[in-house]
Amino acid sequence: MAEHAGLIQVTTFRPAAGRRDELLALCAETQERAATADGCFGAQTCTAEEDPDAVVTISRWRDRHSLEAFQPAEGGSPPIAVRDVLTDTPVTRQYTPVG
Repeated sequence: MAEHAGLIQVTTFRPAAGRRDELLALCAETQERAATADGCFGAQTCTAEEDPDAVVTISRWRDRHSLEAFQPAEGGSPPIAVRDVLTDTPVTRQYTPVG
Protein backbone atom coordinates (compact mmCIF):
# COMPACT_ATOMS: atom_id res chain seq x y z
CA MET A 1 0.00 0.00 0.00
CA ALA A 2 1.33 3.45 -0.92
CA GLU A 3 1.92 6.03 1.77
CA HIS A 4 -0.26 9.08 1.29
CA ALA A 5 0.47 12.31 3.09
CA GLY A 6 -2.29 13.92 5.08
CA LEU A 7 -0.41 17.25 5.16
CA ILE A 8 2.03 18.86 2.75
CA GLN A 9 4.08 21.84 3.87
CA VAL A 10 5.71 24.23 1.39
CA THR A 11 8.00 27.03 2.63
CA THR A 12 9.58 29.69 0.43
CA PHE A 13 12.80 31.32 1.62
CA ARG A 14 14.60 34.40 0.26
CA PRO A 15 18.34 34.15 0.86
CA ALA A 16 20.35 37.27 1.64
CA ALA A 17 22.93 38.33 -0.95
CA GLY A 18 25.82 35.88 -1.00
CA ARG A 19 24.13 33.50 1.49
CA ARG A 20 22.26 31.14 -0.88
CA ASP A 21 24.76 28.29 -0.47
CA GLU A 22 24.51 28.56 3.33
CA LEU A 23 20.72 28.45 3.11
CA LEU A 24 20.82 25.42 0.82
CA ALA A 25 23.14 23.62 3.26
CA LEU A 26 20.86 24.40 6.21
CA CYS A 27 17.83 23.21 4.26
CA ALA A 28 19.63 19.98 3.32
CA GLU A 29 20.45 19.31 6.98
CA THR A 30 16.84 19.88 8.03
CA GLN A 31 15.64 17.77 5.11
CA GLU A 32 17.78 14.84 6.28
CA ARG A 33 16.40 15.08 9.83
CA ALA A 34 12.83 15.37 8.57
CA ALA A 35 13.22 12.33 6.34
CA THR A 36 13.93 10.18 9.43
CA ALA A 37 11.21 11.73 11.61
CA ASP A 38 8.20 9.65 12.51
CA GLY A 39 5.37 10.46 10.12
CA CYS A 40 7.47 12.17 7.43
CA PHE A 41 7.09 10.66 3.96
CA GLY A 42 9.86 12.80 2.49
CA ALA A 43 11.35 16.27 2.22
CA GLN A 44 12.95 18.14 -0.66
CA THR A 45 14.64 21.46 -1.34
CA CYS A 46 13.75 22.99 -4.68
CA THR A 47 14.07 26.05 -6.86
CA ALA A 48 11.13 27.74 -8.57
CA GLU A 49 11.39 28.44 -12.29
CA GLU A 50 9.24 31.56 -11.99
CA ASP A 51 11.30 32.86 -9.05
CA PRO A 52 14.97 31.79 -9.43
CA ASP A 53 16.11 33.64 -6.28
CA ALA A 54 13.76 31.66 -4.04
CA VAL A 55 14.60 28.43 -2.22
CA VAL A 56 11.56 26.25 -1.59
CA THR A 57 11.24 23.33 0.81
CA ILE A 58 8.52 20.73 0.53
CA SER A 59 7.75 18.10 3.13
CA ARG A 60 5.03 15.46 3.21
CA TRP A 61 3.60 14.35 6.56
CA ARG A 62 1.24 11.64 7.73
CA ASP A 63 -0.73 14.28 9.66
CA ARG A 64 -0.43 17.62 11.42
CA HIS A 65 0.54 15.90 14.68
CA SER A 66 3.63 14.36 13.00
CA LEU A 67 4.77 17.76 11.72
CA GLU A 68 4.10 19.46 15.06
CA ALA A 69 6.09 16.76 16.89
CA PHE A 70 9.08 17.42 14.58
CA GLN A 71 9.06 21.23 14.75
CA PRO A 72 10.06 21.72 18.44
CA ALA A 73 13.17 19.61 17.87
CA GLU A 74 14.10 22.03 15.08
CA GLY A 75 13.80 25.10 17.31
CA GLY A 76 10.58 26.36 15.75
CA SER A 77 9.95 27.38 12.20
CA PRO A 78 12.31 28.45 10.80
CA PRO A 79 15.29 27.68 13.03
CA ILE A 80 17.36 30.72 14.09
CA ALA A 81 20.34 29.61 11.95
CA VAL A 82 18.14 29.81 8.85
CA ARG A 83 16.77 33.26 9.79
CA ASP A 84 20.32 34.58 9.85
CA VAL A 85 20.77 34.00 6.11
CA LEU A 86 17.41 35.40 4.95
CA THR A 87 16.28 38.79 3.70
CA ASP A 88 12.66 38.25 4.70
CA THR A 89 10.37 36.12 6.80
CA PRO A 90 9.74 32.77 5.06
CA VAL A 91 6.28 32.11 3.67
CA THR A 92 4.83 28.75 4.74
CA ARG A 93 1.73 27.18 3.30
CA GLN A 94 0.17 23.89 4.32
CA TYR A 95 -1.98 21.80 2.02
CA THR A 96 -4.38 18.99 2.78
CA PRO A 97 -4.75 16.49 -0.07
CA VAL A 98 -8.27 15.81 -1.34
CA GLY A 99 -8.59 12.35 -2.72
